[in-house]
Amino acid sequence: MYAVKVLHGYIGKDGQRTRDKRRVLIFLSKNYAEKFADKIGGRVKKI
Repeated sequence: MYAVKVLHGYIGKDGQRTRDKRRVLIFLSKNYAEKFADKIGGRVKKI
């Protein structure tokens, strides 16, 4: 599973930045996570 990390937090399920790792938007495929991260300027982190 992968999450998109931005600044000092992650992208949450609601599309906002969050520090709570329980509410992050989870991607099952690294390719999908990388495409999304490229669009918003974040990076992918394996969780």
